[in-house]
Amino acid sequence: MNEKPKLKQLLESENFRIRTAMFIGEKRISTLKSFFDGIYYSFDVYNIKEENIFLGLNEWTVKYYNQKETSAAWKDIILKECGNDEEKAVDEFFRVYDKFKEKPVTNTI
Repeated sequence: MNEKPKLKQLLESENFRIRTAMFIGEKRISTLKSFFDGIYYSFDVYNIKEENIFLGLNEWTVKYYNQKETSAAWKDIILKECGNDEEKAVDEFFRVYDKFKEKPVTNTI
């Protein structure tokens, strides 16, 4: 059985995207990133094996936005591209994530 990872199911659900603030407390990309970090931390603590669906996203985001080499995280790059508008950056994250999952960083080099 090849089941889609639970975090991926949540992230790709229309309900989560429309009601992000209900799930994480507020519609801010910084809060969304902290939410994901907390989930992955709990995976480590409780030895839960689940694919890291964000593997390569930092590098892909740098290339997507034609950034010079940077150590900035995807959250910071998207937020900057949205004029530091945290709420707008959440919507942009979902758009970027959808493109990323269709075209991994290895195909953009």
